Amino acid sequence: MSYWKKRLNDAAAYRSLENDMAEETKVDERIKQYVSVRDMIAALKERQEAELKPLLEVQEALSGWLQEFMAKNNLDNVKSAKYGTAHFTTRYTTSLADPDAFMKFVIATNSFDMLDKRANSTAVKEYVQEHNSLPPGCNLNAIKTVGVRRPSKKAETFTAQ
Repeated sequence: MSYWKKRLNDAAAYRSLENDMAEETKVDERIKQYVSVRDMIAALKERQEAELKPLLEVQEALSGWLQEFMAKNNLDNVKSAKYGTAHFTTRYTTSLADPDAFMKFVIATNSFDMLDKRANSTAVKEYVQEHNSLPPGCNLNAIKTVGVRRPSKKAETFTAQ
């Protein structure tokens, strides 16, 4: 049994989860468990972030030192026979200062390779709602998930039965 199942102190509920899901009387319990697990995940992530913070700061300082060393010595990489190689990598990002000017340029120069080939989900969904059909060459997928909110202060006295 995993650490988290022990921590929830509800091993019997886990074994019979599929059978119990059909019973309305278990809704409160399942929501309570869901919120409890979500809280545990959040706490674990918080602890992990706290533990990682000093290590990431040291790693950043080491990266800065190596970058400065390589720049000062006009090196693209530097090798340690025992521990590996430090090297420069360059990552590029783009943003649009003037989307209209960019689109005019793309169309005028036939430079469509400068665009990502992806439909805007919100716009496609709105198109489908208005026209009752998909735009040509497009798919629209809907993924339904379950979310759980904590009760409002007023609703805390009500429980499902």
